[in-house]
Amino acid sequence: MYKSVIFDLDGTLLDTLQDIRLAFNDALEAAGLPLSYSLKEVRNMIGKGADYLCHTGLGKFDNEENFLKLKGEYMWRYEKYQVEHTKPYPGIYETLLFLKERGIQLFVCSNKPDKLASEILSHCFKSQLFVYVQGHLENFPPKPHPASLNKIIDGYHLERRECLFVGDSETDLLTAKNGELDICLVRWGYDHYKEALLNEATYVIDKAKELVGIIL
Repeated sequence: MYKSVIFDLDGTLLDTLQDIRLAFNDALEAAGLPLSYSLKEVRNMIGKGADYLCHTGLGKFDNEENFLKLKGEYMWRYEKYQVEHTKPYPGIYETLLFLKERGIQLFVCSNKPDKLASEILSHCFKSQLFVYVQGHLENFPPKPHPASLNKIIDGYHLERRECLFVGDSETDLLTAKNGELDICLVRWGYDHYKEALLNEATYVIDKAKELVGIIL
């Protein structure tokens, strides 16, 4: 049994892809860059934080001036657009509520900017499901570095053997490994789910309700 569960956000709890694409393409246009990306292309660029998204999206135009301009245009747009289409994946809310009611501590550890992570979770779930939400902070390296994960574990005096990390990507798998936690990969998210990746996970699930059997 696991007493605490730490979730990734984008692609694990919430489907945020459309809003990220909308904000990013608008930001590229506002920054005067001749670039635009499809949902599939944006999907391949997210999960490692806003800096990674901007650097990758700039491609051959990537330099310090363009990066700073694009990130500045993107951040406020994403805050504005992030509730347009974003929604929880099927069964997520019911599963989280079921676990919380049985005394399981729920946390979030995301590469989404800290303020935006808290705001979108409050908007989508309404009730207070999570003990603590840790988004990306400027003075912390992004996942898969374990700094944010360790901040949760140390701050709440959690036992690593009693914690499960839940995510959708190779970044999450590496985060769990670096933090010495078991990892449950969900197959409804944004990664490509190569067999090698799935084989490295402690658990792999296709539906949110499968978490209950693993955790309890």
